Amino acid sequence: STFEDAYELAECLYNFPDLQTALNNYDNRRIQRTAIIQTRSAEGEKRYYQPTKQINQQSQQGFDDFRHWVYDYEPKSESRLRLWQETVAL
Repeated sequence: STFEDAYELAECLYNFPDLQTALNNYDNRRIQRTAIIQTRSAEGEKRYYQPTKQINQQSQQGFDDFRHWVYDYEPKSESRLRLWQETVAL
């Protein structure tokens, strides 16, 4: 989210000695998480427009797990280092 980005950028600018190092570290922290969130959002929109809106229990559990991964993010804790079980090719 935008708030996560702002927090991580502020942390990097504060903790690294020069702008280039801070921005490189920020990119490394944010790119994969942001790509996963964008991909899942696009997949969710596609599912919304499918003729049948039946959601089986397994896909609902996957959605719940993903929602917790997104919303339980705590920048000051180790949870920001916890990766989602999938990755996105960049």
